Parts: sequence; C-alpha cells; structure tokens
Amino acid sequence: MQFNRGEWSELYALLEILDNQNLNIVNDHLEIVDDSTFKILGMYIQNSNNEYYLNINNLDVDVLKNNILHSNISKEEIKVYKEILLEKILGESPSSGSFPIKEMKDILEKLTEGNKIKSSAERKEDLIANLYDSRMNTVNKVGYSIKSSLGRPATLLNASSHTNFKYKVIGLTSEDVEIINNINTNKKLLDRLKYITNKNCNIQFASVVSESMNHNLKMIDSEMPELLAKILLLSYEDDEKDLKKLLDMAISKDIVKYNSNKELYYNKKIGDLLLAITLGMIPGTIWNGNYDVTGGIILVENKGQVLVLDAIYYKEYLIKYLIKNTKLDSPSSTRYGMLDIYEEGREMYFNLNLQIRFKR
Repeated sequence: MQFNRGEWSELYALLEILDNQNLNIVNDHLEIVDDSTFKILGMYIQNSNNEYYLNINNLDVDVLKNNILHSNISKEEIKVYKEILLEKILGESPSSGSFPIKEMKDILEKLTEGNKIKSSAERKEDLIANLYDSRMNTVNKVGYSIKSSLGRPATLLNASSHTNFKYKVIGLTSEDVEIINNINTNKKLLDRLKYITNKNCNIQFASVVSESMNHNLKMIDSEMPELLAKILLLSYEDDEKDLKKLLDMAISKDIVKYNSNKELYYNKKIGDLLLAITLGMIPGTIWNGNYDVTGGIILVENKGQVLVLDAIYYKEYLIKYLIKNTKLDSPSSTRYGMLDIYEEGREMYFNLNLQIRFKR
C-alpha cells in the first residue's frame, strides 16, 4: 500500500489522538490556549461501505467494524507505530508522490483493513470524532479537517474548472490579441497582463464561470464573486500572492468601493470565505451553507506536534490563522487557459483560475 505525505499524516494524526486524547487548542500564533475542554472518546472512519469505530479505553483501543469487534490495539503498540511513522514521513523527500511504509501494514489492517483514513473527496472532514466537551458536559459527533506541514504546503482550495473567473477586456485590437496570446515568457501571465494594462484597457469582472461556484460564493455574500475576482486580478497586477498582503492592498485601494469601515468589511468578508472553504464549501457542489467540519482544523506540525484550530469556542483564532497563513497559488496556465484572450459576441475576455494554498 502506498500513500502520499498528506495521507500518511492523516494516519499519524489519528495515532497521536489515540495516544493522547485531550486536544491542544491553539491561537493564530500556534500557542496553546486550552488543553482541557475537549477529549476525544472515539473516532469514526467510513471506508468501502463499512464504518469503523475506534473506541478509546485507558490502556487500549477497540476497533469495531459495523458494530462488531474487529481488533484490539494496545496504547503501547500505538505509541511505537506513531514514532516509526513520523520518522518515515520526515525521512521521505517533501516532493515525493505516493510511497510505501511497510511497517504500517499491520496497524492499518487493524484500523481499516488496509484502507486510508479518508475515503471520500465529496466531504470536507478527514476525521469524525466522538468528542467530550467539559464546558457543556456533553458528547457530540464532530468533524475535523487535517492539514499537515510535514510535506508540501497543503492546499485549502484546489484548482479546477469550477474555480475559473472570467474578465472582459475593453480596448484591445485584433493585433493586440495576437501579440498577447503569443507571449510565452517565464512570467507569461504577468507579462500578458502588463501588456493589457500598458494599453490602458478597461478590465471588468464578467462572471464566475461555474454556476455552482457562483452560487456558493453568493451564499457567503452577494458581493463575494466580484470581491474575490478583484483580489485574484490584483494578485497578478501587483505580482503578490500572500493573502494577508493582498487583503491590505484591497483595503488601501478599496477595490469594491465600500468607503466606510473598509478594514472591518474586507477582513470580515475574506475571513468568511476562508472559513467556508475550510469547513464546508466545495466549488463543484451546490452548497447549502452548512459546515461538514464542525470542529475545526487538526494541524500536524513540522516536528509531529498535533494542534487544533478550534471552530467551536475559538473561531476567531482559526480565521486569523487562515488569513495570515494562506496565499493564492498559480495553477497550470495551460490547463485552465489563463490569460488567453478569446472572443465572445464581439467582446474580448480572459480567465484567471483561483487556487489557495497554505504558506510554508
């Protein structure tokens, strides 16, 4: 069996939680602010039409497959596997694709009969926990997303045909279009856009190409498609990808002409966007506004620390962390036809594609 670093990191997070049930909740600086509110009593894994429940006891873990005991694993055994797994992940090149770790075969068989932890790309949560809340003295079923720093920076929003934004260009001649589409420098997107701006053309946001993505963005805010499109364009106009810096630039330029309380407005809207992407919204699926990931993000840090950005009691830290630690990425310009000028109804247009990734 072969998994990539992110998938192995999900297994590592699972083993760490089986070994240490209390969640370490952190602020946006990754400083622990609460280590006593939440305790995980068990975890659910849905795989190959089977549900596995990992019931955590004081000294061991019972694995139930469809409510029937499948295996039992001691916590001493879990600790050994956890340490081996971390060593193997750290020893692998960050650019590696999928790779085997033969030492994990037995533990995976006991946990999920050899399957990876997350089974469906249709949902946002990587792990579903039976969570004890000491504040409320309740037990709830809560979903978490797992993000790892052990490999390449994790993607928050994947590029796809659903993340294309369409812009109208006014003021180009047919000769200009030919010149622009033949620019193939190392920074061809920046150079193509520079050519357009040097011609003093008027660039206007036209639409979000995907109907589902357009719907989902409007579920967050009716002005979100235009706001996000303008920030995406700004990232190429000013050659800046850091989302926090782009947000500051958007505020300074007031790109949607909000005028009053600009800092509050822009930070709130982009915070809401990042929260929706993290907790529930998938571009290609019509979103009802609800969150699958009700608990927050489980972070696997560089040395194997497992920390939690909580969405239940400490949502403001989660939002601040997302704004400070994400960037817009440049997906394949060829695959998504970015900044290829094309004609529709005698008007000229181009597309830009949105992808959001955690910074290193």
